[in-house]
Amino acid sequence: MSIIGIKEVVRRIKEENLISGLGGRDLSNPEGTGIDLRLGAVHKIVEGGAYIEADGAAGLGKRRGVKTEEVFILKDGAVQEEFTIKSGEYYLVQTVEIIHTPLDLMPVLYPRTSLFRAGLLLLVTKTDPGYIGKLTLGLTNLGQFEVRLQLGARICNIVFHKIEGEVIGYRGQHQGGRVSHGEEVQV
Repeated sequence: MSIIGIKEVVRRIKEENLISGLGGRDLSNPEGTGIDLRLGAVHKIVEGGAYIEADGAAGLGKRRGVKTEEVFILKDGAVQEEFTIKSGEYYLVQTVEIIHTPLDLMPVLYPRTSLFRAGLLLLVTKTDPGYIGKLTLGLTNLGQFEVRLQLGARICNIVFHKIEGEVIGYRGQHQGGRVSHGEEVQV
């Protein structure tokens, strides 16, 4: 796999809708190899009990997610709210942007350094080809001090890897950007 360059990323955003909902800054003044994504929503875990079962003789395992509640969301055209994350707190956060992942690319996320310099850990991952939706990430404060984040702030950078060979497109339950789920069988 190789990483595609920023000019190709921007071309695919404009011509193929690779990422929708971007701020103007990323298309007019991109740098490096990736595009910054912004904090769009914050979800608090309000009920635990998550469980992930192993695949057994009967087939794919069951899983049960946590229950979440949206506590902040980016508002169009308004001065954005600030969200304070205290030491030890953990939230699920979503990007503003929607990713439309084609079958020849695999996006990988990287936290922006301004987060870890403030004591925040952003838990990121790769995204499978075929996934469409906002991205959900984990955010926790490992530092000893509170950190304020404004909705709409850039929190991570997405880089696209070119895939060689055949793939099977994403068909999981989080398609569309779902944050949490009840009990279900893994796909």
